[in-house]
Amino acid sequence: MDVTIEQSCPSCGASIVLSEDDRLIACAFCGVHNYRIAGAGSRYMLPAEDEGKQLIYVPYLRFKGSIFYVRDKEVQHKIVDTTRLGLESTLFPASLGLRPQAMRIRPVVSATPGRFFLQSIPSNTVFAQAAMVIDLFQERGDRHTYHQAFIGETLSRIYQPCYMQDEQLHDAVTRRMVGHGARLDTALKTCSSKVAWEPRFITTLCPGCGGLLDGERDSMVLQCTNCQSLWQEQQQKFVPVPWQVMASEDRRARYLPFWRISFSAPGSGLQSFGDYLRFTNQPLAALEKYDRQPLAFWIPAFKINPKAFLQLAGQLTVAQGRIPEGQNRPVSNGYPVTLEQAEAVQALVTVLAYTTLSKEKRFPLLPKLSLENCRAALTYLPFVGQTHDLVQEHTRAALQTAALRYGRVL
Repeated sequence: MDVTIEQSCPSCGASIVLSEDDRLIACAFCGVHNYRIAGAGSRYMLPAEDEGKQLIYVPYLRFKGSIFYVRDKEVQHKIVDTTRLGLESTLFPASLGLRPQAMRIRPVVSATPGRFFLQSIPSNTVFAQAAMVIDLFQERGDRHTYHQAFIGETLSRIYQPCYMQDEQLHDAVTRRMVGHGARLDTALKTCSSKVAWEPRFITTLCPGCGGLLDGERDSMVLQCTNCQSLWQEQQQKFVPVPWQVMASEDRRARYLPFWRISFSAPGSGLQSFGDYLRFTNQPLAALEKYDRQPLAFWIPAFKINPKAFLQLAGQLTVAQGRIPEGQNRPVSNGYPVTLEQAEAVQALVTVLAYTTLSKEKRFPLLPKLSLENCRAALTYLPFVGQTHDLVQEHTRAALQTAALRYGRVL
């Protein structure tokens, strides 16, 4: 479920409402477009009923995304949407439940009054506990995990406001008593809000020509229609994205973006497409031309449910020998890029495991697999609608149209 954020426009200060996945922010009052930089440092707070009191804020870590596990002979996955307490304390609830989705939250700014508890549990520990609580697997007992990955995740901190009254700690949202103030661990440290916690924005001017960059609200890659270039944010600035478009004679074609990722894997023998076919034991003849073809993985550059994500990535990676070279030409009828490049790189080992047929033989090799020098380019492939599916012209890989709509709210 999406979280709704209410904050001030970075240009004029007017109130704007956006989703946690929104990146391209358009203010209805001043008309200025800004690009919101997201990251694990995003901090929000639930609105307090009585902000006149001396508030203290309790940190919860929010995780929304897909978890993939390679265990025994299976690749398993689940969509996770949870908040977990970031303090070593039994006084507060372990989770915020549906509160973040049920109300508009606000970003923490440097002028926010009150004290903020410092997170005392490492983030990795918090999310490991969350995965255990969610109980991804039905079977119990000793099972070996060869690999795990979080893909398409949103990471942030959401603060629960509280206040002290008559030595009792109260929830500042519901005004209900949480417990006696004496139960608060005196070792827990607090601090005031910081400038570094505030949301950050950059202007949407094309670094190449100065034109306006365009995209949809949740686009990770923006397009300049003036100089026909694509850009993605890295380290608080826009950097160019190499891209190609596969031509189609069908005017109905919808162009879906994919990250075409190449890499080096020392010691694995994975260098060419032929090496990949032999490693995964695909029922395809490893022709001599495949040994000359560099290996690349085709990862969807858009969010869809984890099952469809693996199926589509696997189909295109296995069938890459049938995908022709693309062209540098304008992208028309293109779908927005909603999965950033770094997230796609995290999916490589999972897709390799998913497409491997000799699981008993190959899965034990995955923990030692080191992927280096990852290079990604964006490729738009044409898909044509057929009943309830979108079918890729060159490989016949299929995706349900409903999966695209569902992916916009993941």
